[in-house]
Amino acid sequence: MTQSVDDLKERVKAINEIFIKLLDDWDNLAVHVQTQLTTGINKAYGQAASFVHEYETVIAAQKKGRPVITQVHADVTIGEADSLFAKSIEAKSVTAPTKGAVNLLIKKAINQVAGNTGSLPRTNDVRIIDLKIEGTNPWPASGGGYGQARPKVSLEDIQKWAQEELWDVTGGENPVPGASELMDWLKKENHSPKEFKKPQIIVASFNDKFKKTNDYSSRLVVTGPSNEFVHLRCLTIKIRYQTPYITFKKENIEKSIHLEELIFQIYKKTSSKTAQIELAKIKYRVPEKDEKVRRKFFLA
Repeated sequence: MTQSVDDLKERVKAINEIFIKLLDDWDNLAVHVQTQLTTGINKAYGQAASFVHEYETVIAAQKKGRPVITQVHADVTIGEADSLFAKSIEAKSVTAPTKGAVNLLIKKAINQVAGNTGSLPRTNDVRIIDLKIEGTNPWPASGGGYGQARPKVSLEDIQKWAQEELWDVTGGENPVPGASELMDWLKKENHSPKEFKKPQIIVASFNDKFKKTNDYSSRLVVTGPSNEFVHLRCLTIKIRYQTPYITFKKENIEKSIHLEELIFQIYKKTSSKTAQIELAKIKYRVPEKDEKVRRKFFLA
């Protein structure tokens, strides 16, 4: 018999009381016990943050009336298998403060979304790594630690370093487990159903046919001369800053920018033999007003 919700609530309450009791007696704990307690609390918090991120992803999809599958093809799979907007998502949360902690989760997610850990995305699913970074973790800048502020770096450098970090472990010189499988999957994109004589890659939300779906979607599709559409194999890596990254543009270093989101896509253009990475969307706020900036995609 499974535990009831009330039983689980009581267990959460008991865990909280245990941690509080130990923390109240911190000065009397041996150093190794303090270290174990710190590790235990941070692991519990990290796991809870991951649960929340996955839960929020599910709820957001359900509110749009889209079918959702969890823990089968990925953490979260959205849309029917034949839907043009079908996707499988590995939802991750980083609560540790160091750059290395982010890189470890990216490495784990690449192997998972490649299908090497027991869950394989469906044939037409866009594969997505959705990574939420909490606190003041400086990724992609180096360093980081509890109580440490992020370094002052420009938006241009953050974009450049992030792209370099992600490409290095996927299609670059230091591919991690799962990367070769992903790149091979992307490379097999042919762009050319029989009826498409001159296929092009476009952003779906820039086309009238999909405008009502999501004005801010960065979803790529392949289109033909008569406005037909088919799936495009694509790996999307979304970096979210739960606490905005305070930065600036080099052209105006005095004006603060609150960076919230970076989205990169790896896919094969019609003019290429292999997949490449590029920045798909960036979201930030400025003190005066909310502002979203999305760059246009190259039309192959």
